[in-house]
Amino acid sequence: MTHGTNNDATRALHALLDGADGCGPAARAARLAQDDELADFLCGVQDDIVGEARKLLAQRAAE
Repeated sequence: MTHGTNNDATRALHALLDGADGCGPAARAARLAQDDELADFLCGVQDDIVGEARKLLAQRAAE
């Protein structure tokens, strides 16, 4: 991967992590609305995105 491509990928992953931050407040709002199914979904999505994005960022940093 070229340096420029790596930088683009890193920026995309950071943007994804920033977006995943929005799942927390949305999950809390869903819990307050007593929609546990939606809240659980949002928490799961956030966990999946954050975990995978961090793994990919570590790989990019090692390159």
